[in-house]
Amino acid sequence: MKTTVFLILMTSIFMSCKMNTSKQEIFIPRDIVIAHRGTTYWAPEETEAAYRWAREIGADYLEVDIQRTKDGVLIALHDENLTRTTNISTIYPEMAKVAVSDFTLEELLKLDAGSWFNEKNPEQAQIEFSAMAPVVAISSIPLYFDNSGKSVNSPNLISPAYIGGYQGVLVLEDVMRIAQGYRIAKRENGERLYEKLTKNGKTEYVFYYVQDSAYSGHKPGIYIETKEPGLFPEIEKDLFNELTRLGWNNITHPVSDTLVRKDGKVNVGETSARIMLQTFSPESLKKLNKLFHGKIPTTFLLWLGDYKLVENNITYYFENLKWAKDHGAHIIGPSISGEPNNYADLLNDENYRWIRSRNFLIHPYSFDSNWQMIQYGSRCDGMFTNRADLTLEYYRNQAPR
Repeated sequence: MKTTVFLILMTSIFMSCKMNTSKQEIFIPRDIVIAHRGTTYWAPEETEAAYRWAREIGADYLEVDIQRTKDGVLIALHDENLTRTTNISTIYPEMAKVAVSDFTLEELLKLDAGSWFNEKNPEQAQIEFSAMAPVVAISSIPLYFDNSGKSVNSPNLISPAYIGGYQGVLVLEDVMRIAQGYRIAKRENGERLYEKLTKNGKTEYVFYYVQDSAYSGHKPGIYIETKEPGLFPEIEKDLFNELTRLGWNNITHPVSDTLVRKDGKVNVGETSARIMLQTFSPESLKKLNKLFHGKIPTTFLLWLGDYKLVENNITYYFENLKWAKDHGAHIIGPSISGEPNNYADLLNDENYRWIRSRNFLIHPYSFDSNWQMIQYGSRCDGMFTNRADLTLEYYRNQAPR
């Protein structure tokens, strides 16, 4: 199936793309800033602090890895276990290297996901990332979101609510709500405010939020990776259902807006491209395509040395491009070289020509320096970046946003 890319100029904003397939035409914005895990440089990754920073700096997308707890909740976490980014060795020392799927959400909510960052990055350390982060009372009444996506003030909860406290493990809904301008509601002791329900023998959680006083009006989209999907059977279906519940599934809750900036603010979260999907897994890509019918922008990620890309040569590369094309991907996500990660360069001159010959967009990962942006900027349509501040500056220097 051949895909044709049409470039259109949006009203003095930035270039965007409509991809025309035999199924439908979908909107994908171009020159986008994808805040990788929120940021890995300025704040502890995939925490409230990281995503609030990315939202306020003006990133177009908040990137999140999803995994699943023992009781079926989708959470934001990159690694297969919690040793690197939490204090699990202190809280559950006998389970320090156990997979996420062996913990319930309530067990994970006891973990501090921020203090490690201060210890590893003293120059970027902040008190709000630590276990000693202050808890602040506010006058707002906590609210939750019902299954229609509407916010509801809880009749059972009264002021004051609290914000702050230690950085905890996030659920997928948290990332959506942060993108919409909310903060996680806390108890006076810094623990998050939620209710645990049992319906038809299944555990459900109701999470509470408050308006973020720092919110400046940016509305980023969410860029979701199915992380290690082989460890979580049917996680693609869980993702489809959760996006539906949250009102962010463009299949069940379609929107047609393509205005990526409005009144000088990011507006991607209000467009039909508010959700993008990504995966390294060929099987997960196949499942995502079957569920979303190619109507959600989807990226197939490439990593040198795994079973599907043993060498960076034309044979392996084109096998991956063919799989991506046959299973609904619109975008290829190759790794790039450069410090601090020193990944393999999968976007060299030949790679670039190969990808464009199959009419894919290109979202490389992951950018950490101006050098990388200068080196690869002309070859990509968006950047997975740990330094959204630098990437925004790069794009502003190329053309007005």
